[in-house]
Amino acid sequence: MSWNYSGDPSTSEIDELRFILADTDQVSPIFQDEELQYLIDEYGNNDYMLKYQAFRAAASQFARAIKRSLGPQSEDPSGRLSYYNARADEYKKKLAAKGLYVPKYQYPKVFRKGMMDNPPSPYRGDYV
Repeated sequence: MSWNYSGDPSTSEIDELRFILADTDQVSPIFQDEELQYLIDEYGNNDYMLKYQAFRAAASQFARAIKRSLGPQSEDPSGRLSYYNARADEYKKKLAAKGLYVPKYQYPKVFRKGMMDNPPSPYRGDYV
C-alpha cells in the first residue's frame, strides 16, 4: 500500500480527495492511495456521492478507535468521528437536494377517480 500527497490538490483526484478529507499528514494517514482510488473508481462519476462515501468511510475509521489516556494526556477520537459524520450528512443533503439520493419507501396510492366530486348533501337540497 502506498500514500502520496503532492501538496497541490489540482494535480490528481486522489490529492483532491485527500485535501477535502484533511488526510494530508503522512505520519497519521486515514486512507491509502489504493483505498481512495477504489472510491474514485466506484463513485467518481458523481462528485457528491464520492465525497459522501469518503466521509462515511473516514468516520468508520474513527468509530473503531477508543478513548485513551495516560496521566494528564488523553486522546478522544469521538470529536473526529462527529466531524466526519457531520460532513457526510452535508453531502447526503446535497444529494437529496439534487435528487440523486432517494430514500427507499413507498406509500399506497391515495388518489382515485372522482374523489373530489361533491357528494349529494341533505343540507343543500341535492337529493332527488
